[in-house]
Amino acid sequence: MEEKEAIKVSKVSIIVNLVLSLLKLMAGVFAASYAMITDAIHSASDVFSSIIVIIGVKIANKKSDKSHQYGHERFECIASIILSTILILTGLGIGISGIENIYTRRI
Repeated sequence: MEEKEAIKVSKVSIIVNLVLSLLKLMAGVFAASYAMITDAIHSASDVFSSIIVIIGVKIANKKSDKSHQYGHERFECIASIILSTILILTGLGIGISGIENIYTRRI
């Protein structure tokens, strides 16, 4: 995917996920639904992921320089590792919180 296309898609994703996250959060708080609130958190993590994609694509498309004679393409891999770490931590946080809620009967 070209840099401009990736950035355009990511910007649209940020806007949509921000709106979804806010709506899900409001619905979750209003309905006292822990599932809806955690889904809002997941949508918010997608916003952060899209920002990392934009940064990764911009860095990866830089021309080679003295420090990086072969270019910066490997930064896409680094961005992927960061994204996977964010998703793992978000999932673990939601899972741990859910288990705690089950054991304390806060539903």
